[in-house]
Amino acid sequence: MQNSNNFSRLFTVPLLLLILVMSGCAVPKNNDKESAEIHPTLPQSQPIPTVVSSTPDYIEDDGLFAEDDEDGLFTEEDDLFYDDSPIEIDNSDEISDPFYYFNIAMFHVNDKLYFWVMRPTALGYKAITPQFFRVGVANFFHNIAMPVRFTSSLFQGDIKSTGTELGRFVVNSTIGLLGVMDPAAHYLDWQPNNQDMGLTLGKYGIGNGPYIVWPVFGPSTLRDTVGRGTDYFLSPLSYLKPDKLSLAVQAVDKVNATYFSLGDYETFKQAYIDPYERMKEFYLEYRADKVAEK
Repeated sequence: MQNSNNFSRLFTVPLLLLILVMSGCAVPKNNDKESAEIHPTLPQSQPIPTVVSSTPDYIEDDGLFAEDDEDGLFTEEDDLFYDDSPIEIDNSDEISDPFYYFNIAMFHVNDKLYFWVMRPTALGYKAITPQFFRVGVANFFHNIAMPVRFTSSLFQGDIKSTGTELGRFVVNSTIGLLGVMDPAAHYLDWQPNNQDMGLTLGKYGIGNGPYIVWPVFGPSTLRDTVGRGTDYFLSPLSYLKPDKLSLAVQAVDKVNATYFSLGDYETFKQAYIDPYERMKEFYLEYRADKVAEK
């Protein structure tokens, strides 16, 4: 009995192996035909890939910027970044500074003049005078310079400002005690317009011209230099006699004005790496804004 079972096992194992080999090698004929029809170029022995992708990993051109589009849907004009117009460089903001070496030398002269003379003098002046006195001095010098503002407004055709300046001078010179007080502004709301002949020339369309830095007077332009010369002849302080008295009075005006601006230049100089260039830009921007005012 045991021998018969061993014989059956020996016969069964080879038989099963034979059946498995035959089943793996047998392929239906219709499957081969379909494979050949779908992929005629592939040999029947080569396995068919499960995923076939014809899209590259990157897109070189999506057709939006094609120079010649067949259907005419996209042209160069449709490209947001396309511009065949010539590039124009705006040079209108360039600052003419042909006297650069002279200007920067005068800038340093004025810098030393401020720290060595004007600032210490203004601090000493502050120590010996009360606040109301300094304000009164500022009002007096502003009132006496009325002819400059009056003439500038008149030449600009600004009748309202011309009348305001005349009215301010009359009120402040009488009720305001020679301009020491400013009742025209405080009670009548007649505010000064602070015009000068340099601004008047600008309103007539005359350009700045070269940038110039003058000792004591500071930054200017050729146009404003001409205007400042005209202002000098319009100012009553220019006609004080003797000349030493005129210079002394103008020196008091300069020291008093320096007091009201103490700390501004120090802050400005610390704020910029190149204070000369920034001062130039700041001055021209300020004057351009004043010329543009209506």
